[in-house]
Amino acid sequence: MIACLSIPDLSLVAALRAEPQLAVEPMAVVQAGGGAGFAGDGRSPNGGASIDPGARAHVLGVTPAALGVVPGQTLAEARAICPRLQTRPASVERERAAAQAAREAASSVSPRVEETGPGLLYLDVEGLESLIGDPRAVARELVAAAERVGLRAAAGVARSKSVARLAARAAEADLSLEPTRFGVGGGAFKVVPVSEEREFLAALPLEAVELPAELYDSLRRFGLHSLGDVARLPAGPLAARLGPDASTLLRLAHGEDASPLTPRAEPDLFEEGEELEWDAASVEPLLFVWKGLLDRLAQRLAARGLMAREMFLSLRLADGSWDERALDLAAPTREGPALLQLLKLSVEARPPPSGVRAVRLSAAPTREVLEQMALFGPRGASPTQLAAAVARLSALVGPDRVGRPVPADRWEPFAVRTGKFAPPPPPQVVFPAPSELSLAARALRPPRTADVRCDDHGSPLLVIGEGALGGRVVASAGPWRTIAEWWTDSPVALDSYDLELAGGLLIRASKELATEAWRIEAVYD
Repeated sequence: MIACLSIPDLSLVAALRAEPQLAVEPMAVVQAGGGAGFAGDGRSPNGGASIDPGARAHVLGVTPAALGVVPGQTLAEARAICPRLQTRPASVERERAAAQAAREAASSVSPRVEETGPGLLYLDVEGLESLIGDPRAVARELVAAAERVGLRAAAGVARSKSVARLAARAAEADLSLEPTRFGVGGGAFKVVPVSEEREFLAALPLEAVELPAELYDSLRRFGLHSLGDVARLPAGPLAARLGPDASTLLRLAHGEDASPLTPRAEPDLFEEGEELEWDAASVEPLLFVWKGLLDRLAQRLAARGLMAREMFLSLRLADGSWDERALDLAAPTREGPALLQLLKLSVEARPPPSGVRAVRLSAAPTREVLEQMALFGPRGASPTQLAAAVARLSALVGPDRVGRPVPADRWEPFAVRTGKFAPPPPPQVVFPAPSELSLAARALRPPRTADVRCDDHGSPLLVIGEGALGGRVVASAGPWRTIAEWWTDSPVALDSYDLELAGGLLIRASKELATEAWRIEAVYD
């Protein structure tokens, strides 16, 4: 079985992922017609989203609350229909991050994922029945995985990639738009069993299939309106009249698709980005942007059980150049406040030469490292918090004056130098060999009373105790005499024995010398 995960209206979902409260407001994502846009990876000197869209800007996506506004309208037309319309410019940085988050959501369900475009992925879900459940459970989990990273998605599950894509497009009719604590939700899914595939395809209108405009017009002139109509035609004459695209459509109408799933490797970096509506000349306005990026990045890492072992900051400046820097992380982390402090100190120590137009945070992931808390005493600072404190001290007194003392390589007495400060590694726990293991005594509180029969020399022979604490004595060691509090009116005087009972039980039994009463004080494990 193949699953298709689709993120319709990617530009709109990417904007709402950063501002989910706008999902219930009349809002539109706009892009100026003919304006310059980001090219490639967004590093073109002339690239950049249209930050100040004018009346000629075109609507790319709208929320349901913007009644009457549809994609393709100009901003002037949209505001004439909905005066309360809020707008956000299309952001390539947000869409890059949303597309990558969709890949991570798909990878959390199946390791074999193929990405054919931003927000459009195919998964091999064969064999997931024992882990997740039937195909409906797999589709439901796929939609939930997308919502955990702040995306509203449509999922389709079928026998082939083409049918799964059509199932996902059919599920788009049931999509809603709901704000969540991660972003936006309201996804939907559709499963097409093999037994129902023919009926599903026959009922689909031609508008549900991505066709060349010329082929679509020709089919409509012939009076064909659904895939069922196409499936009833002979293959030879149809291809002769309409060309190879018609043959491909006919195979799709019969559910035939031999295209293989080509999985791709996961990216090395988790990225989140944001484009600014102004040139940020100080660190204060960047803090608000960084916090949102770190929150979304931490959520994506947590959903995969990962942490950031390296963090990189890229700033696109007003002249189109990029200012790139790496953060010095003492240990893998996803702590937002400490990382935010490191970002602030990095920019304050080396301010960018001009205003900032866009921000991109990249994290190199690693497996989650669980912190072992101390059994006694308060919890200490995490390595990331410690690194932030060292960075603050470096900003105050200079990086050459903060570190740890290291012996200098010369014969001068007491010669030291300052090295890079790093928290000590956790202590290594060395487990002894089985032959070196010692017994552990499990004390009984309060001690259990017992009746012990002894021989003529006072050595225990039989222990009669509570429950299983009794039996014939096989081996005995002792006595060890204890005399304490002899200066009080109630001194303590005991003779203690280590006894092995029949059946292998080891106990410590003590006799009070004053009363000759026996009690079992501990059991050896």
